[in-house]
Amino acid sequence: MTNPYRKRRGPWIDLLLIGAIGVLGAIIVFLTFISDDPIFRQTDKTSAKEHTITEEASKFPGIKIVTDQSDDKKMPYTVQYPLTEYEAFNSAVTTYIEQSKQYYISMMRLQQDSKKLTGDLTITVETFEHDHYYSFVLTNNTVLTTEEKQTTIETFLIDYETGDLIDIRALLNEDLASLKTFAAHVQSEMLKNPAYKEYVLEKELAFATEPKWRLFKRFALKDDSLFIYFNEGEVTKPEAGVPVVEIPLSFINPLLASDFQIEMQSETTIIPTDKESSKKRIALTFDDGPHPEVTKQILALLEKYNAKATFFMLGSRAQYYPGLVREVLDSGHELGNHTWSHPVLTKMTPAEIEKEYNSTEEAIIHATGENSTVFRPPYGAINDDVRNTIPCKSVNWTIDTLDWKYRDSEKLFPMVKKALHNNAIVLMHDIHQSTVDGLEPVLAYLQKEGYEFLTVSEILPYH
Repeated sequence: MTNPYRKRRGPWIDLLLIGAIGVLGAIIVFLTFISDDPIFRQTDKTSAKEHTITEEASKFPGIKIVTDQSDDKKMPYTVQYPLTEYEAFNSAVTTYIEQSKQYYISMMRLQQDSKKLTGDLTITVETFEHDHYYSFVLTNNTVLTTEEKQTTIETFLIDYETGDLIDIRALLNEDLASLKTFAAHVQSEMLKNPAYKEYVLEKELAFATEPKWRLFKRFALKDDSLFIYFNEGEVTKPEAGVPVVEIPLSFINPLLASDFQIEMQSETTIIPTDKESSKKRIALTFDDGPHPEVTKQILALLEKYNAKATFFMLGSRAQYYPGLVREVLDSGHELGNHTWSHPVLTKMTPAEIEKEYNSTEEAIIHATGENSTVFRPPYGAINDDVRNTIPCKSVNWTIDTLDWKYRDSEKLFPMVKKALHNNAIVLMHDIHQSTVDGLEPVLAYLQKEGYEFLTVSEILPYH
Protein backbone atom coordinates (compact mmCIF):
# COMPACT_ATOMS: atom_id res chain seq x y z
CA MET A 1 0.00 0.00 0.00
CA THR A 2 1.37 3.37 -1.00
CA ASN A 3 2.08 5.88 1.73
CA PRO A 4 -0.08 8.86 0.87
CA TYR A 5 2.27 11.21 2.75
CA ARG A 6 5.48 10.29 0.85
CA LYS A 7 6.44 12.82 -1.81
CA ARG A 8 7.63 11.65 -5.19
CA ARG A 9 11.21 12.71 -6.19
CA GLY A 10 11.08 15.10 -9.10
CA PRO A 11 12.86 14.20 -12.37
CA TRP A 12 15.11 17.30 -12.06
CA ILE A 13 16.71 15.74 -8.95
CA ASP A 14 17.63 12.64 -10.92
CA LEU A 15 19.19 14.76 -13.64
CA LEU A 16 21.16 16.75 -11.06
CA LEU A 17 22.54 13.57 -9.45
CA ILE A 18 23.53 12.10 -12.83
CA GLY A 19 25.27 15.36 -13.78
CA ALA A 20 27.18 15.47 -10.49
CA ILE A 21 28.36 11.89 -10.93
CA GLY A 22 29.54 12.76 -14.48
CA VAL A 23 31.47 15.83 -13.34
CA LEU A 24 33.10 13.85 -10.50
CA GLY A 25 34.14 11.15 -12.96
CA ALA A 26 35.64 13.72 -15.33
CA ILE A 27 37.63 15.27 -12.48
CA ILE A 28 39.01 11.86 -11.47
CA VAL A 29 40.03 11.12 -15.08
CA PHE A 30 41.68 14.55 -15.43
CA LEU A 31 43.63 14.19 -12.19
CA THR A 32 44.76 10.72 -13.21
CA PHE A 33 45.92 12.07 -16.56
CA ILE A 34 47.93 15.01 -15.27
CA SER A 35 49.50 12.89 -12.55
CA ASP A 36 51.35 11.11 -15.38
CA ASP A 37 52.28 14.32 -17.20
CA PRO A 38 55.83 15.50 -16.40
CA ILE A 39 54.74 19.11 -16.75
CA PHE A 40 52.38 18.76 -13.76
CA ARG A 41 54.45 16.43 -11.63
CA GLN A 42 55.51 19.16 -9.28
CA THR A 43 52.09 18.86 -7.60
CA ASP A 44 53.41 16.18 -5.23
CA LYS A 45 56.52 16.21 -3.07
CA THR A 46 58.43 13.63 -5.06
CA SER A 47 57.78 15.35 -8.38
CA ALA A 48 58.81 18.75 -7.03
CA LYS A 49 62.30 17.36 -6.60
CA GLU A 50 62.30 16.17 -10.22
CA HIS A 51 61.52 19.59 -11.69
CA THR A 52 63.36 22.80 -10.75
CA ILE A 53 63.63 26.29 -12.19
CA THR A 54 66.46 28.59 -11.10
CA GLU A 55 67.66 32.04 -12.14
CA GLU A 56 71.12 33.52 -11.81
CA ALA A 57 72.82 36.69 -12.94
CA SER A 58 75.24 36.39 -15.84
CA LYS A 59 78.51 38.26 -16.32
CA PHE A 60 76.67 40.49 -18.80
CA PRO A 61 74.82 43.41 -17.18
CA GLY A 62 71.06 43.09 -17.31
CA ILE A 63 71.10 39.45 -18.43
CA LYS A 64 69.80 36.59 -16.28
CA ILE A 65 70.15 32.93 -17.16
CA VAL A 66 67.23 30.63 -16.36
CA THR A 67 67.78 26.90 -15.92
CA ASP A 68 64.69 24.71 -16.20
CA GLN A 69 65.44 21.08 -15.31
CA SER A 70 63.41 17.88 -15.04
CA ASP A 71 64.91 14.62 -13.81
CA ASP A 72 61.88 12.62 -14.89
CA LYS A 73 63.20 9.19 -15.92
CA LYS A 74 60.90 8.89 -18.92
CA MET A 75 61.51 12.32 -20.44
CA PRO A 76 64.27 14.31 -18.73
CA TYR A 77 65.38 17.72 -19.92
CA THR A 78 67.70 20.58 -19.02
CA VAL A 79 66.97 23.91 -20.63
CA GLN A 80 68.87 27.20 -20.30
CA TYR A 81 67.77 30.52 -21.73
CA PRO A 82 68.38 34.25 -21.16
CA LEU A 83 66.01 36.84 -19.79
CA THR A 84 66.36 40.61 -19.99
CA GLU A 85 64.38 43.62 -18.87
CA TYR A 86 62.70 43.77 -22.28
CA GLU A 87 59.32 42.06 -22.63
CA ALA A 88 59.43 41.56 -26.41
CA PHE A 89 62.76 39.76 -26.23
CA ASN A 90 61.69 37.62 -23.26
CA SER A 91 58.49 36.66 -25.04
CA ALA A 92 60.39 35.58 -28.18
CA VAL A 93 62.85 33.48 -26.20
CA THR A 94 60.32 31.80 -23.91
CA THR A 95 58.06 31.04 -26.87
CA TYR A 96 60.91 29.19 -28.54
CA ILE A 97 61.73 27.33 -25.31
CA GLU A 98 58.14 26.25 -24.69
CA GLN A 99 57.71 25.09 -28.28
CA SER A 100 60.90 23.03 -28.03
CA LYS A 101 59.78 21.42 -24.76
CA GLN A 102 56.28 20.68 -26.04
CA TYR A 103 57.63 19.09 -29.22
CA TYR A 104 59.97 16.90 -27.20
CA ILE A 105 57.30 15.86 -24.69
CA SER A 106 54.68 15.13 -27.34
CA MET A 107 57.11 13.02 -29.37
CA MET A 108 58.16 11.11 -26.28
CA ARG A 109 54.54 10.31 -25.38
CA LEU A 110 54.09 8.72 -28.78
CA GLN A 111 56.90 6.33 -27.93
CA GLN A 112 56.06 5.46 -24.35
CA ASP A 113 56.00 1.71 -25.12
CA SER A 114 59.17 1.72 -27.21
CA LYS A 115 62.08 -0.30 -25.85
CA LYS A 116 64.42 2.22 -27.51
CA LEU A 117 63.12 5.02 -25.30
CA THR A 118 66.23 6.99 -24.31
CA GLY A 119 65.00 10.53 -24.73
CA ASP A 120 66.68 13.72 -23.59
CA LEU A 121 66.41 17.45 -24.30
CA THR A 122 69.27 19.84 -23.64
CA ILE A 123 69.26 23.50 -24.59
CA THR A 124 72.34 25.56 -23.75
CA VAL A 125 72.97 29.25 -24.30
CA GLU A 126 76.08 31.23 -25.23
CA THR A 127 76.17 35.02 -24.96
CA PHE A 128 78.39 37.33 -27.00
CA GLU A 129 78.76 41.08 -26.63
CA HIS A 130 79.54 43.40 -29.53
CA ASP A 131 79.40 47.14 -28.94
CA HIS A 132 75.88 47.67 -27.54
CA TYR A 133 74.50 44.41 -28.88
CA TYR A 134 74.09 41.01 -27.26
CA SER A 135 73.98 37.84 -29.35
CA PHE A 136 72.45 34.73 -27.82
CA VAL A 137 73.12 31.37 -29.43
CA LEU A 138 70.88 28.56 -28.19
CA THR A 139 72.01 25.03 -29.06
CA ASN A 140 69.18 22.50 -28.96
CA ASN A 141 70.08 18.80 -28.67
CA THR A 142 66.90 16.75 -28.94
CA VAL A 143 67.18 12.98 -28.49
CA LEU A 144 64.05 10.83 -28.99
CA THR A 145 65.61 7.41 -29.43
CA THR A 146 69.09 6.04 -30.03
CA GLU A 147 68.48 6.59 -33.74
CA GLU A 148 66.44 9.81 -33.64
CA LYS A 149 68.48 12.79 -32.54
CA GLN A 150 69.30 16.21 -33.92
CA THR A 151 71.13 19.40 -33.02
CA THR A 152 69.58 22.69 -34.08
CA ILE A 153 70.44 26.33 -33.49
CA GLU A 154 68.32 29.33 -32.59
CA THR A 155 69.81 32.80 -32.25
CA PHE A 156 68.66 36.18 -30.98
CA LEU A 157 70.41 39.52 -31.47
CA ILE A 158 69.28 42.40 -29.26
CA ASP A 159 70.23 46.03 -29.01
CA TYR A 160 70.49 46.23 -25.24
CA GLU A 161 70.18 50.02 -25.24
CA THR A 162 66.71 49.90 -26.83
CA GLY A 163 65.58 46.29 -26.46
CA ASP A 164 65.06 45.97 -30.23
CA LEU A 165 65.49 42.54 -31.77
CA ILE A 166 67.76 42.71 -34.83
CA ASP A 167 67.27 40.45 -37.83
CA ILE A 168 69.33 40.00 -40.99
CA ARG A 169 67.27 42.64 -42.80
CA ALA A 170 68.36 45.31 -40.34
CA LEU A 171 71.95 44.06 -40.42
CA LEU A 172 72.13 44.42 -44.22
CA ASN A 173 70.12 47.62 -44.35
CA GLU A 174 67.23 45.81 -46.09
CA ASP A 175 69.26 45.96 -49.32
CA LEU A 176 68.58 43.04 -51.68
CA ALA A 177 71.79 43.66 -53.60
CA SER A 178 73.73 43.39 -50.34
CA LEU A 179 71.86 40.19 -49.51
CA LYS A 180 72.89 38.65 -52.85
CA THR A 181 76.54 39.49 -52.26
CA PHE A 182 76.36 38.32 -48.65
CA ALA A 183 74.73 35.02 -49.60
CA ALA A 184 77.47 34.39 -52.15
CA HIS A 185 80.11 35.07 -49.47
CA VAL A 186 78.53 32.58 -47.08
CA GLN A 187 78.36 29.87 -49.71
CA SER A 188 81.95 30.54 -50.80
CA GLU A 189 83.28 30.39 -47.23
CA MET A 190 81.53 27.06 -46.63
CA LEU A 191 82.88 25.52 -49.81
CA LYS A 192 86.48 26.53 -49.17
CA ASN A 193 86.52 25.67 -45.45
CA PRO A 194 88.77 22.58 -45.12
CA ALA A 195 86.86 21.45 -42.00
CA TYR A 196 83.76 20.79 -44.13
CA LYS A 197 85.41 19.74 -47.39
CA GLU A 198 84.46 16.08 -47.08
CA TYR A 199 80.99 16.73 -45.72
CA VAL A 200 79.41 19.54 -47.76
CA LEU A 201 76.14 18.74 -49.50
CA GLU A 202 76.43 21.12 -52.42
CA LYS A 203 72.79 21.08 -53.55
CA GLU A 204 71.55 21.63 -50.01
CA LEU A 205 74.11 24.40 -49.48
CA ALA A 206 73.05 26.13 -52.69
CA PHE A 207 69.42 26.00 -51.55
CA ALA A 208 70.22 27.21 -48.02
CA THR A 209 72.26 30.18 -49.28
CA GLU A 210 69.86 31.51 -51.86
CA PRO A 211 69.46 35.29 -51.42
CA LYS A 212 66.27 35.08 -49.36
CA TRP A 213 65.92 36.88 -46.05
CA ARG A 214 64.22 33.91 -44.34
CA LEU A 215 67.24 31.68 -44.92
CA PHE A 216 69.60 33.77 -42.81
CA LYS A 217 67.91 33.84 -39.41
CA ARG A 218 70.69 32.24 -37.38
CA PHE A 219 73.63 34.54 -36.80
CA ALA A 220 75.64 36.21 -34.06
CA LEU A 221 78.07 39.10 -33.71
CA LYS A 222 81.24 38.12 -31.90
CA ASP A 223 84.38 40.22 -31.64
CA ASP A 224 84.79 41.66 -35.15
CA SER A 225 83.08 38.83 -37.03
CA LEU A 226 79.63 37.73 -38.07
CA PHE A 227 78.92 34.04 -37.45
CA ILE A 228 76.33 32.23 -39.58
CA TYR A 229 74.91 28.97 -38.21
CA PHE A 230 73.32 25.99 -39.94
CA ASN A 231 71.49 23.11 -38.32
CA GLU A 232 73.11 19.72 -38.13
CA GLY A 233 72.59 17.90 -41.43
CA GLU A 234 71.22 20.99 -43.17
CA VAL A 235 74.14 21.73 -45.53
CA THR A 236 76.62 19.03 -44.50
CA LYS A 237 76.49 15.39 -43.54
CA PRO A 238 75.38 14.98 -39.89
CA GLU A 239 78.83 13.80 -38.80
CA ALA A 240 80.16 17.30 -39.51
CA GLY A 241 78.17 18.59 -36.54
CA VAL A 242 76.79 22.13 -36.59
CA PRO A 243 78.39 24.07 -39.47
CA VAL A 244 79.44 27.61 -38.64
CA VAL A 245 80.68 30.24 -41.10
CA GLU A 246 82.77 33.10 -39.74
CA ILE A 247 82.95 36.25 -41.86
CA PRO A 248 85.03 39.21 -40.65
CA LEU A 249 82.94 42.36 -40.46
CA SER A 250 85.76 44.08 -42.31
CA PHE A 251 85.11 41.80 -45.28
CA ILE A 252 81.42 42.67 -45.55
CA ASN A 253 81.68 46.21 -44.17
CA PRO A 254 80.21 47.93 -47.25
CA LEU A 255 77.21 45.60 -47.13
CA LEU A 256 76.29 46.38 -43.53
CA ALA A 257 73.97 49.03 -42.18
CA SER A 258 75.96 51.98 -40.83
CA ASP A 259 75.39 51.01 -37.18
CA PHE A 260 77.28 47.76 -37.71
CA GLN A 261 80.12 49.02 -39.87
CA ILE A 262 83.71 49.28 -38.74
CA GLU A 263 84.95 52.83 -38.87
CA MET A 264 87.30 53.56 -41.73
CA GLN A 265 90.59 55.11 -40.68
CA SER A 266 91.08 58.74 -41.59
CA GLU A 267 94.78 58.44 -42.38
CA THR A 268 95.55 58.92 -46.07
CA THR A 269 98.83 58.75 -47.89
CA ILE A 270 97.94 61.55 -50.27
CA ILE A 271 98.14 65.28 -49.70
CA PRO A 272 96.43 67.09 -52.55
CA THR A 273 98.39 69.87 -54.24
CA ASP A 274 97.90 71.71 -57.47
CA LYS A 275 101.12 71.92 -59.47
CA GLU A 276 99.38 72.78 -62.71
CA SER A 277 96.45 74.95 -61.73
CA SER A 278 95.52 75.61 -65.33
CA LYS A 279 94.42 71.99 -65.85
CA LYS A 280 91.74 70.14 -63.92
CA ARG A 281 92.21 66.47 -63.19
CA ILE A 282 90.35 63.88 -61.18
CA ALA A 283 90.70 60.14 -60.49
CA LEU A 284 87.58 58.11 -59.88
CA THR A 285 88.09 54.88 -57.96
CA PHE A 286 85.77 51.98 -57.20
CA ASP A 287 86.44 49.48 -54.40
CA ASP A 288 85.29 46.01 -53.38
CA GLY A 289 84.18 44.68 -56.79
CA PRO A 290 83.81 43.34 -59.28
CA HIS A 291 80.05 42.93 -59.09
CA PRO A 292 78.33 41.12 -61.98
CA GLU A 293 75.60 43.75 -62.33
CA VAL A 294 76.86 46.96 -60.77
CA THR A 295 80.34 46.95 -62.31
CA LYS A 296 78.91 46.45 -65.81
CA GLN A 297 76.59 49.43 -65.39
CA ILE A 298 79.47 51.60 -64.17
CA LEU A 299 81.58 50.59 -67.18
CA ALA A 300 78.76 51.66 -69.50
CA LEU A 301 78.47 55.08 -67.82
CA LEU A 302 82.23 55.64 -67.89
CA GLU A 303 82.28 54.83 -71.60
CA LYS A 304 79.44 57.27 -72.21
CA TYR A 305 81.48 60.13 -70.68
CA ASN A 306 84.83 58.92 -72.01
CA ALA A 307 86.08 58.61 -68.45
CA LYS A 308 88.85 56.43 -67.09
CA ALA A 309 88.79 55.00 -63.57
CA THR A 310 90.68 52.66 -61.25
CA PHE A 311 89.00 49.55 -59.85
CA PHE A 312 90.45 48.22 -56.60
CA MET A 313 89.33 44.61 -56.64
CA LEU A 314 88.93 41.98 -53.95
CA GLY A 315 90.58 38.71 -54.87
CA SER A 316 87.68 36.73 -53.40
CA ARG A 317 85.38 38.38 -55.95
CA ALA A 318 87.80 38.53 -58.86
CA GLN A 319 88.13 34.75 -58.75
CA TYR A 320 84.41 34.36 -59.51
CA TYR A 321 84.21 36.95 -62.29
CA PRO A 322 87.45 36.66 -64.31
CA GLY A 323 85.67 37.69 -67.49
CA LEU A 324 84.51 40.91 -65.87
CA VAL A 325 88.01 41.64 -64.54
CA ARG A 326 89.30 41.32 -68.09
CA GLU A 327 86.50 43.56 -69.39
CA VAL A 328 87.48 46.32 -66.95
CA LEU A 329 91.07 46.20 -68.17
CA ASP A 330 90.11 46.01 -71.85
CA SER A 331 87.92 49.08 -71.41
CA GLY A 332 91.01 51.14 -70.58
CA HIS A 333 90.67 51.24 -66.82
CA GLU A 334 93.29 50.50 -64.19
CA LEU A 335 93.25 47.43 -61.96
CA GLY A 336 94.15 47.81 -58.31
CA ASN A 337 94.68 45.19 -55.60
CA HIS A 338 92.38 45.58 -52.58
CA THR A 339 93.34 42.34 -50.72
CA TRP A 340 91.54 39.02 -50.77
CA SER A 341 89.12 39.36 -47.86
CA HIS A 342 89.10 43.08 -46.93
CA PRO A 343 90.75 42.78 -43.49
CA VAL A 344 92.24 45.51 -41.31
CA LEU A 345 95.86 44.99 -42.36
CA THR A 346 97.33 46.92 -39.43
CA LYS A 347 96.11 44.12 -37.15
CA MET A 348 97.88 41.43 -39.16
CA THR A 349 101.40 40.03 -39.35
CA PRO A 350 103.57 40.70 -42.42
CA ALA A 351 103.05 37.09 -43.53
CA GLU A 352 99.27 37.48 -43.33
CA ILE A 353 99.43 40.79 -45.21
CA GLU A 354 101.54 39.19 -47.92
CA LYS A 355 99.08 36.34 -48.30
CA GLU A 356 96.15 38.76 -48.70
CA TYR A 357 98.03 40.62 -51.42
CA ASN A 358 99.50 37.65 -53.28
CA SER A 359 96.28 35.64 -53.46
CA THR A 360 94.54 38.65 -55.02
CA GLU A 361 97.35 39.13 -57.51
CA GLU A 362 96.99 35.51 -58.55
CA ALA A 363 93.27 36.01 -59.24
CA ILE A 364 93.94 39.16 -61.28
CA ILE A 365 96.76 37.54 -63.26
CA HIS A 366 94.62 34.48 -63.90
CA ALA A 367 91.89 36.72 -65.34
CA THR A 368 94.04 39.13 -67.35
CA GLY A 369 97.58 37.81 -67.61
CA GLU A 370 98.76 41.05 -66.00
CA ASN A 371 99.53 42.35 -62.51
CA SER A 372 97.66 45.11 -60.77
CA THR A 373 99.48 48.45 -60.77
CA VAL A 374 98.35 50.03 -57.49
CA PHE A 375 97.20 48.88 -54.04
CA ARG A 376 94.62 50.22 -51.63
CA PRO A 377 94.52 49.01 -48.00
CA PRO A 378 90.98 48.33 -46.76
CA TYR A 379 89.66 51.21 -44.59
CA GLY A 380 92.78 53.20 -45.44
CA ALA A 381 94.48 51.35 -42.60
CA ILE A 382 98.20 51.49 -43.23
CA ASN A 383 101.42 51.36 -41.22
CA ASP A 384 105.07 50.54 -41.83
CA ASP A 385 104.42 46.79 -41.90
CA VAL A 386 101.89 47.27 -44.69
CA ARG A 387 104.11 49.67 -46.65
CA ASN A 388 107.13 47.39 -46.34
CA THR A 389 105.22 44.23 -47.31
CA ILE A 390 103.23 45.45 -50.30
CA PRO A 391 105.50 45.67 -53.36
CA CYS A 392 103.60 48.43 -55.16
CA LYS A 393 102.33 51.91 -54.36
CA SER A 394 99.64 52.13 -51.67
CA VAL A 395 97.02 54.73 -52.48
CA ASN A 396 94.05 55.94 -50.44
CA TRP A 397 91.74 58.85 -51.36
CA THR A 398 91.10 62.54 -50.85
CA ILE A 399 87.28 62.50 -51.22
CA ASP A 400 85.17 59.87 -49.49
CA THR A 401 81.68 59.95 -50.99
CA LEU A 402 80.38 57.77 -48.13
CA ASP A 403 78.37 55.81 -50.69
CA TRP A 404 79.18 52.75 -48.57
CA LYS A 405 77.43 54.36 -45.61
CA TYR A 406 74.42 56.20 -47.03
CA ARG A 407 73.65 54.11 -50.12
CA ASP A 408 71.53 56.98 -51.32
CA SER A 409 71.91 57.93 -54.98
CA GLU A 410 70.88 61.52 -54.27
CA LYS A 411 73.74 62.04 -51.82
CA LEU A 412 76.57 61.05 -54.18
CA PHE A 413 76.74 64.20 -56.30
CA PRO A 414 76.47 66.67 -53.36
CA MET A 415 79.26 64.82 -51.54
CA VAL A 416 81.58 65.05 -54.55
CA LYS A 417 80.72 68.66 -55.36
CA LYS A 418 81.18 69.84 -51.77
CA ALA A 419 84.67 68.33 -51.41
CA LEU A 420 85.82 68.74 -55.02
CA HIS A 421 89.40 69.95 -55.63
CA ASN A 422 91.94 69.56 -58.38
CA ASN A 423 93.82 66.25 -58.59
CA ALA A 424 91.26 64.65 -56.28
CA ILE A 425 91.05 60.90 -55.82
CA VAL A 426 87.41 59.95 -55.25
CA LEU A 427 86.40 56.85 -53.27
CA MET A 428 83.31 54.95 -54.41
CA HIS A 429 82.25 51.28 -54.47
CA ASP A 430 81.10 49.23 -57.44
CA ILE A 431 78.92 46.90 -55.36
CA HIS A 432 76.04 49.27 -54.59
CA GLN A 433 73.23 49.97 -57.05
CA SER A 434 72.76 53.36 -55.40
CA THR A 435 76.27 54.33 -56.55
CA VAL A 436 75.36 53.54 -60.15
CA ASP A 437 72.10 55.43 -59.84
CA GLY A 438 73.89 58.55 -58.58
CA LEU A 439 76.98 58.39 -60.80
CA GLU A 440 75.77 60.02 -64.01
CA PRO A 441 75.14 63.49 -62.46
CA VAL A 442 78.70 63.34 -61.07
CA LEU A 443 80.20 62.48 -64.46
CA ALA A 444 78.12 65.09 -66.26
CA TYR A 445 79.12 67.83 -63.81
CA LEU A 446 82.84 66.98 -63.89
CA GLN A 447 82.83 66.88 -67.68
CA LYS A 448 81.03 70.23 -67.82
CA GLU A 449 83.58 71.74 -65.41
CA GLY A 450 86.41 70.62 -67.67
CA TYR A 451 87.91 67.86 -65.54
CA GLU A 452 90.10 65.25 -67.20
CA PHE A 453 89.47 61.72 -65.94
CA LEU A 454 92.74 59.97 -65.06
CA THR A 455 93.65 56.68 -63.47
CA VAL A 456 95.28 56.71 -60.04
CA SER A 457 98.71 55.99 -61.50
CA GLU A 458 98.32 58.88 -63.93
CA ILE A 459 97.30 61.37 -61.25
CA LEU A 460 99.93 60.46 -58.65
CA PRO A 461 102.72 62.56 -60.24
CA TYR A 462 100.63 65.65 -59.50
CA HIS A 463 100.65 64.95 -55.76
